[in-house]
Amino acid sequence: MPTATDLARRRWLGAALLGVLSPWPAQSARVTERTPTAPATRHWVTAWNEADGHRIGLLRGDATGGMVADQLAVPTRAHGLQILPDGSVLAVARRPGDWLLRWQSQAPRRAVAPETVWAGPQRQFNGHALLHPDGRHLLVTETDTAAPDDPDGLGRGRVTVRRLDRLATVVADWPTGGRDPHQLLASPDGRWLWVANGGIASRPETGRTRLDAAPMDASVVAIDLATGELARRWTLDDDRLSLRHLAWHAPTATLGIALQAEHAELDRRLSAPVLALLQPLDAQTRLRTVASPQPMAGYGGDICATADGFAVSSPRAGRVGLWQAGGDWVGGVSLPEVCALAPQDGHFIAAGQRAAVDGSGTAGHPLSLPVTPDNHWVCK
Repeated sequence: MPTATDLARRRWLGAALLGVLSPWPAQSARVTERTPTAPATRHWVTAWNEADGHRIGLLRGDATGGMVADQLAVPTRAHGLQILPDGSVLAVARRPGDWLLRWQSQAPRRAVAPETVWAGPQRQFNGHALLHPDGRHLLVTETDTAAPDDPDGLGRGRVTVRRLDRLATVVADWPTGGRDPHQLLASPDGRWLWVANGGIASRPETGRTRLDAAPMDASVVAIDLATGELARRWTLDDDRLSLRHLAWHAPTATLGIALQAEHAELDRRLSAPVLALLQPLDAQTRLRTVASPQPMAGYGGDICATADGFAVSSPRAGRVGLWQAGGDWVGGVSLPEVCALAPQDGHFIAAGQRAAVDGSGTAGHPLSLPVTPDNHWVCK
């Protein structure tokens, strides 16, 4: 007999097939500080939230405004997204999540039902996945909530290697050497997998509730993609900074890591850095933070590489901070609720409260969007 959870999942799967083309009215937004240009015609894959549920979908925008070109209802709030080589969209539930799915978002494949995979027993998905450099597998961050070497019950980080043509099939399962693994990124040569272990302590039965009394254990690790072995681990001196999102600056071989402060003291939390830098291909390099001269509320929501360095968003501060790859501050762009970032032509496109801005810095106006994109978006 189906359980209540099974019935809920079936109801959602039926509703998920009803995603339709839905042009929504554009709304205006105001940008302060630098006034970037509105993007040219672009398509983005993103997630957003409505009063009646959660969506992933395709947005289309040009100088006249934005619209929802396609959308799909998802069981809970989505987080990481990726466009796969065949044009399908891979979405992962926000941590701690129990689903990931692959969606053919445009005709003629639109009639194909989404391929949904549910987390296994004593497992949670942690918000991100990555196409393996071999093009045949998917890498997914997870938490093992019943690991035998975890007597305190706070979970152990894992990366599962799944067949791209059959996402439920796990062909390898590697430890991340830490707790609460989040985003992952492959080195340009395909040899290493970098994983950001957020390090936040929680228990499966209480979801996202943090155990503030438990020590944090944030780190960035390098895993050998050929063997799954942990090769190196980097940490920060400040153990209340959670390492979460990653971007690679190719010209300087620098890894940028967006940080989220978890200090108990409000003033320390609000003034904490939001960017750390690492040159992981240099065996002598240490992980270090860089200063944020303008307020960033101690919260890095997303990160992307630019021609000069890195952009980090803070929805709590309503600002995108810009740094050179060496760590020097460049400036900021303000936009309410800004979080999702995507690289474009050496700069960035940022999404906030029903608006997008082009980070090239030339004069213009923001592009109105019909929705407020959630944590991430990807140019299609």
